[in-house]
Amino acid sequence: MKKDKEQSSFVNIGSSSLLIVFVVLCLATFAILSLSSAKSDYSLSKRLAEHKSSYYEASSTAESILNEIDTRLADAAADSPKDRLSGSSKDFIASPYTEAVIKSLDGSQIDETSVSCRKTDKRLQITYQVPLNEKQILDIELNVTDYTKHETYYEIQKWQVVSTDTWESDDTLNLMPVIQ
Repeated sequence: MKKDKEQSSFVNIGSSSLLIVFVVLCLATFAILSLSSAKSDYSLSKRLAEHKSSYYEASSTAESILNEIDTRLADAAADSPKDRLSGSSKDFIASPYTEAVIKSLDGSQIDETSVSCRKTDKRLQITYQVPLNEKQILDIELNVTDYTKHETYYEIQKWQVVSTDTWESDDTLNLMPVIQ
């Protein structure tokens, strides 16, 4: 009878030890998973902060360029006669105002950024690009408006982040190893 009592107490000690070992392993696993998750969240937050910071720096540069463009458009408007603009969009494109804008802005460098003008049948567009990082740019496109009919000298047509990195697709599917 004495043996039965010793074996039952040994079994009870073993089961409680196994339970504690299992609980410790579970806690260690959850600790490692939460540490891994926290590290990945931190690296994602850091990358996002860097991207936002570079975007706002590029946007600030683009705004200062836009301010200089606005000043040059105002100077061109002050120097051109207002009665010549009251016509159709074709008259606006051929007006002395648009010619003065093109002369002032096309091919010019503002804050080390090249500004270009493009004339279409109905409008005059001003475009420039500000680098965001090594793979992206901030692409800005403005439509010059008839300042006698609108409150502003331009309308922002596009203010967009564009990728400059080329994308190469990989259409291969390795379903089975090639046996030679």
